[in-house]
Amino acid sequence: MDSEQLVLFARQFNNVALLTYLLPLAIGLRRWRVLLPAYRPLVWFVLVPGCLLNALLAELGRHIWHNNVLILQLATVGETLCLGWTYYYAFHSERGRRVLLACVGLFLALYIAEAFFYHVATSGPPIYTHIAQSVLLVGAAVAYFEQTLRELRNIDLSEDPIFMVSVGSILYYAGTLMVFILESKLQDQPDLIWIMYIIQFILLIVFNVFLAIALWNGDQPAEYTAAPLEWPAPRE
Repeated sequence: MDSEQLVLFARQFNNVALLTYLLPLAIGLRRWRVLLPAYRPLVWFVLVPGCLLNALLAELGRHIWHNNVLILQLATVGETLCLGWTYYYAFHSERGRRVLLACVGLFLALYIAEAFFYHVATSGPPIYTHIAQSVLLVGAAVAYFEQTLRELRNIDLSEDPIFMVSVGSILYYAGTLMVFILESKLQDQPDLIWIMYIIQFILLIVFNVFLAIALWNGDQPAEYTAAPLEWPAPRE
């Protein structure tokens, strides 16, 4: 596959990946009335930063205005806020929620600083914002896994919406972080950049599948019982 074919394939595959936002959106809207309030932020995640910003406005900006940087930055902020909102409901401890809110506040401060100072001065991509987003969301997912391990869950994890979202978040945000870090450094190797984009599109499809599964099971409360402080010793 030569460079022109690679670029053509990547652009077409990008459209396919963006269309997969419609799968969790359709499920979320169809099941909105039965969705528990804790899972409704996932619908906003798919609708606003997903369909509206990443899919519709970003593509319009790229084809018509030939600039979609601001739209993609807003999508990054929207993704972080919506998933942060979701994890705020998912965390059971007040301490965990306070830490999450503090991290979201630091993320917003970093975004503003980079958008209005660093980015204006260097005209470069918002690398640090993407790094902060990945660290925050992957960290929140790991914290949810740790919470799950501390609780005796009376539910199949494949039916736990936040567990499925967490798996998808780790795969997508950890997997695509290097794309944003290396994009500006590999301008002399366009084929490699397009290959990384294709990997990003694959991870987006996988993430949307996990979101669809989560929303499909969004009417089921995640029952749990607190684990004992000490495991009972075996009887002799």
